[in-house]
Amino acid sequence: MGSRTLVCTGCGCLCDDVQVDIEGGLPGRIENACARGAAYLRAAFNARRRAGARIRGDACSPEAAIDEAARLLSRARRRLVFGLDSSTQEAQRLAVELAQKLGAVIDGASSFSWGPLIERIVGQDLPSCSLSDVKDKADLLLYWGANPTATHPRHLSRHTYYAYTEFNPAGWYPRVTLASVDVRQTELAAMSKPAFRIKPGGDRGLISGVLGESPADAQAGQLAELVRKSRFCALFCGLGLVQALDGDLDAFTRMVRMPGQSVRMAVIPMIAETNMMGLTRTLHERTSYVNSISFAGDVSGGRQFSFVEQVRQQAADCILVIGSDPFAALPQSLLAQLQGPNVSIICMDHFPTLTADAADVVVPTAVPGVESSGTLVRLDGERVALAEPVKDGPLTQEAALVRLMEKVQP
Repeated sequence: MGSRTLVCTGCGCLCDDVQVDIEGGLPGRIENACARGAAYLRAAFNARRRAGARIRGDACSPEAAIDEAARLLSRARRRLVFGLDSSTQEAQRLAVELAQKLGAVIDGASSFSWGPLIERIVGQDLPSCSLSDVKDKADLLLYWGANPTATHPRHLSRHTYYAYTEFNPAGWYPRVTLASVDVRQTELAAMSKPAFRIKPGGDRGLISGVLGESPADAQAGQLAELVRKSRFCALFCGLGLVQALDGDLDAFTRMVRMPGQSVRMAVIPMIAETNMMGLTRTLHERTSYVNSISFAGDVSGGRQFSFVEQVRQQAADCILVIGSDPFAALPQSLLAQLQGPNVSIICMDHFPTLTADAADVVVPTAVPGVESSGTLVRLDGERVALAEPVKDGPLTQEAALVRLMEKVQP
């Protein structure tokens, strides 16, 4: 087949310059991919690392798995659709239609992670921009609670620090200030000049000091001065910051808006999931909520409809998990609520997971970017079109959802 240029769907960066040599239907040389992306692509070609169709642990045909999934959803009365953070835009829209048809609750992982920050960006309470706007234009790159060297290995070289084309007179460093705020000494902190080290939970105090709402220490004063002297500060928020603020982003929003017109500020979330930004935008367009939505009667949203609360309250009797692995993330106390006879679990995924192992029904699906095309939304909100498939595979998520919708009864 020769060499193909693919979009890597291994993380939210969606690098679109990955070259893969296909030899005898298998990947040979892979160029421009990080170690994570290369491992992800090789797994997509490895039959032993792919999910298989199963009903209660027994192998079956994909069509039989879809039939059983439709039967379980039809007989249930309190359905929950969860996941979709790695699905294409097309699959996400179909999943929303399925949830509407069933009067189900739908949620993604943003409800217990990035939701509050994404909601402010989508609602334009916080300014944002594309990564192409950052490159060579921002003079201050500030990473807060984020370590892209571990979570997004090509982020610095593809989009920000090492992607800058102008260097200082010595020729060693890009002509941009790289700064970080973190609770630990990370690889990025070692590169940052300056690096602000705070205690766990110290994010609020630092923000308050920058705002002048509490006595400012040396670090708060230095950070405020650093931003004030910049022309364009790109603030990359990690999950460490979002979780430290526990959903209360009022002070953070005031801090971002504080410089006024003298400094351009842009907030970009360092989302690891392939298409969480796409899911939240799709849900917001349809419902004005970014997650935790019920289609039972009138459209409504709220924390009670989040996946975690639905599981805690045993509110769902059938859960359709699409492209996600909650069994790998939930505490044992919540997992116990999912392992009884009162709830059925349907897993739709391309790789075997702990959730697939526990599911009543497993529907295998194609790997986006390798076995299926479609559209994704990068972590900065830019749409990225996947290339045409390079190999045949199972049903795409879109096709599986269409068949499921045809068979299921509200």
